[in-house]
Formats: sequence, structure tokens, C-alpha cells
Amino acid sequence: MAATPPSCAELSDLAVVGALVRRLCGLGTGVRRDLIIGLILEGVAVALGVIGPLALKSFIDVLSHPPVSPPVTLGLALVFVGAWAGGSLLSTGRLLYSTRVIDTLSADLAAAALVGELPRVAASRDGDSSRTLGLIERLPFSLLVVVDGLIWRSLPLALQILACLWVIGGLIPVPYAVGLFVTLAGYAVLSCWGAVRHRSHAHLANLAAAAVSQGLGDVLRNARRIVLNGTLTSEVGGIRAGVGQKAVANSKMMRSLVQTALFQYGWLGLGLVGLLVAGAGDVGAGRLSVGAFIMLETYALRLALPLSGIGFLLSQSAGAIANIRDVLGLCRGEVERVDAGPVRSGAAAVELRDVSFRYAGTTAGVEGASVAIRAGAFSVIVGPNGSGKSTLAQIMAGVFSPAQGQVVIGGVDLAQVDVHARFRHVLYVPQFITFLNRTLRDNALYPPTTTTEADLAALLAQWRFYEAGREMDLTTPVGELGERLSGGQIQKLELARVTGIKVPVLILDESTSALDPMSEARILSDLRRSFEGRTTVVMVTHRLSLAQTADCVLFMKAGRLEGFGYHDELVETVPAYVELWAQGAE
Repeated sequence: MAATPPSCAELSDLAVVGALVRRLCGLGTGVRRDLIIGLILEGVAVALGVIGPLALKSFIDVLSHPPVSPPVTLGLALVFVGAWAGGSLLSTGRLLYSTRVIDTLSADLAAAALVGELPRVAASRDGDSSRTLGLIERLPFSLLVVVDGLIWRSLPLALQILACLWVIGGLIPVPYAVGLFVTLAGYAVLSCWGAVRHRSHAHLANLAAAAVSQGLGDVLRNARRIVLNGTLTSEVGGIRAGVGQKAVANSKMMRSLVQTALFQYGWLGLGLVGLLVAGAGDVGAGRLSVGAFIMLETYALRLALPLSGIGFLLSQSAGAIANIRDVLGLCRGEVERVDAGPVRSGAAAVELRDVSFRYAGTTAGVEGASVAIRAGAFSVIVGPNGSGKSTLAQIMAGVFSPAQGQVVIGGVDLAQVDVHARFRHVLYVPQFITFLNRTLRDNALYPPTTTTEADLAALLAQWRFYEAGREMDLTTPVGELGERLSGGQIQKLELARVTGIKVPVLILDESTSALDPMSEARILSDLRRSFEGRTTVVMVTHRLSLAQTADCVLFMKAGRLEGFGYHDELVETVPAYVELWAQGAE
């Protein structure tokens, strides 16, 4: 099972932003085009933001020195209003391109997270799919805060501040430019300090939100169990308690935001008051024109408003960056075309070489299993409950990677085959089969089967998928996880799919346990006839009848392979095997 890379789990805020920028640059020419267009629009908007207050200063200076020329005042008024409206319009138009960029980045990160997480969940007994769902659901908003709010706005705002300070320094006394710079720089420092201070609160709020998502997903997936067992009130109470803990965490986070805002706006207010008082004094003494004074205050307000927005985003970004950091931690790779090496046609031999495996935090697993199964054989794995049968089957199928030893399929070490290509060598049908919330057809024809719809309908009719007289309708939805079907129907549908899969080794983990004896006998007979000569079949079972007819029986006890061979051989040589059937394992 792959672990979250420490480098992802411990990324600093700047490292997360850097990772997003690198990912953005690698998304293709379309995204780069949108980025360039958006930056151009924002750049023009910045230029208009600098020009607007200059036009207003000139307008007021003209009014202060009569006679006033109507064409000049009209032109300056048009420039001022045009700069204000044009800048706002261009910034709004830029949102079209930034939204497309964020949507593409969100889809890319979500896909990469699923590629990294689905194999881990598939190979784990405690895969936390609800947490992953919550992270991906919150991802678009988090990217909006970080990409559009911080990455996209920070550089244009910095350029606008520098340009405004340069203009102020050139037209009015330098101390005003210094004062405005100190005011804005102090505000920026306080915003960064608040964001760092806010990070721990945001992390706890993020964990609380993830816990609520996990609890809700768990309850919704198990609605029938909860309602039928009379635990609705207690389960809803548990969810309510989780939401309460989330509310407490959010409250602490918001108190942190308020405290940061008090420092930010207190400093900003003091700075602006100082500029106003000093400017008013200079205007009264004739050292500063009214136009220059208004230009100064216009620049101050024009810069303070977006800077305050950046400060708010910095505070909000702590939670957003924490969410993005968690998603990046799931991105363990991309889907690639993997050359899995040559795959022989027909059945393949299976060999386990001193294989051992332990579940994390337990002593359960498999210890030192070695066995060779000839190509084309029909083999069964038997043993008491909890003896490691399913674990051995999943190791054999490459679902679990052994801590030591080798699994060799047709002469190929399975560990050397990419996890996305192992189905070409060996296919595993789990003990608890679940279906996608789609139709019978979609699930039964799910890749890599080659079964046609006509063959599928005929096979299901032979296997009495429905009771006599009911028409087969493959467009029928199966419901979430296949809950509209009975256990026997689920197994029949999956086994019908499996008949059309060409694979060297097929492993069935109690895949007929829900079938009545007559259906099981017929289906297994059909399967053995279908796979004869082209597929090696290994089946986990509790049926004595299957052990008696198998080409090879693997007997597990307490995580160890106690014996393998024909049924009659094990009866003669392994007392525990005889005891298994004497206790009524079937």
C-alpha cells in the first residue's frame, strides 16, 4: 500500500503555491493562452488604475484655476470615468479566463488524486473514500481562493502599488509616498502574520469538515442497516455532534480572523488618518494643491481596498492551502501507458515463493506461503474463517504487495508489473462484489470483458437471472453498489461478465457463495468449460464438493499454507484438513 509522500504532507504554504504554478504551466497551450490573455487584461486594468487618479488630479487642478475650458474638463472627465469603468470591466472580463484555468486545474488535480488514491483504497481494508470525496468537493473553492485570489491578483497589485508610489513621488513631496508605502507595507506584513497564525485553526477546521464528510458518507451508504436496526436517532446524533465539533472549530477560526482584521484595519486606518491630516495641513498652507491631495487619497483608497481583499484572502487561504496540500498528497502519479511486457496467450502457471504479508497494526496476514499451480488448473483455497484465504487470493492477484517473497504469473514477477496493467496477467473478483450505479448492461459489459450484449442476455436467461416469465431488460438500473439486486443476482451478473474476459489467471473470492446449490453447480460447470485451456482458475470456497473436484487444493490455517495437492492427498496427510470438513465447513 502506497503511503502519502512526506514531501506532500509537509509542504509549506509557499511550496503549495509553487506546486500549483508548476502544474498550471504544464497543463497545455490552451491554459497558457488563457493565462496570457488574462494577465494582459489585468495589466491594462492596472495601467488604467494608475491613470484614473492622475486624470482626477488634472480635472480638479483645472477647476481650481479659472477660466475653465469645457472641452478640457470634458476630456479629463471622460478619461477619469473611462479609466475607472474600463479597469473594472477588464478585471471582470479577466474572470472568464481565470475561471477556465481554475476549472482545468481542478479537473487535473482531481483526476491525479483519483489515480493516486483509487489503487490505495483498492489495496486497503480501511480506505477512507469519504475523506477523499470531501477533499475533492472542496477543491474548486480552494483553488479559487489561492489561484484567483492570491497568485493571480498579487503580482498585478504589486505592480499597481509600485506604479502609484512612483507617480506620487514624482508629483508631490516624497514623504507622502513614503508614508503610503509604510502604511501599505505594514498592512501586508500584518496580513501575512495573521495568515501564519491562522493556519493551525484552519487545519483543525479542515479536519473537522473532513470528519463530517466521512460520517455523512458512511451513514448514507449504510442507510438500510441503520434504519432496520433502529439506530437512526443515535447515528443522526453522532452526525449532529460532528457538525457541532466542526462549528466549534469554525468559530475558533473566525475569531482568529477577527483578531487579525483588528490589527490590519487598525494599522491601515491610522496610516490613512495620518496622510489625511498631513495633507490637509499642507493644502491649508499652500504647499499642496487640492488636486494633488485628492489624488493622494484616491490612490490610498484605491490601493487599500484591493490590499484589504488580499489580506482577507490570505486569512482564508490557510484553509484553502491546507485542502490543496491534502489533495496534492493524494497525487502519487499520472495515468500512463505502461508496457507490462509480453503476456502469453492462454492459461499461465502461478507460483508463490515464500510470500509473507501483514496488515498494518495487526498480526493477521499470511506467513511464508510457497506453492506452484500449473497452467490451466482449477484450484481452490479452503480453510477456517479468518485463516487468510482471501488475503492469499489478493496477494496472488497483486491487490496486496507481499512484504517478502514473489508472486510469479506465467514467469513474470507481478511486482515488476505496473498496478494499472496487472489485469492483463491476473484478474481478481472480490468476495463482496459492488456495482456502479448504472444499468445491468453497463455493469455486465464493464471492461475488460469482450462479452456481447446478445451473449450476455442469453447467458443470464440460462442462469435464471430472473424468475420464469420475466423479460430480461438490460437497461434496468442496479442502484448504488447494486442494492436493487439480490446477492445471487449480483454474483450471476459479475460471473457473466467474467466469462468474456481473456486473462491468463482468474481468481474468484467466494464468488458463488450467494447462489443456491443448483445454480452454483451449473454456473461453475459453464465457467470451467469456458475457461478450459485458456485460463487458470483459483477459487476461494467453503464447499467440500468443489474441493473434491479441484485439480489442486490450497489449505490455509492461521495464516499459513498447511498443505496443497489433491483433496484425497490432503485427507491422507493433513489431519487439520480432515477436521475442517468434519466440523461442517460447507
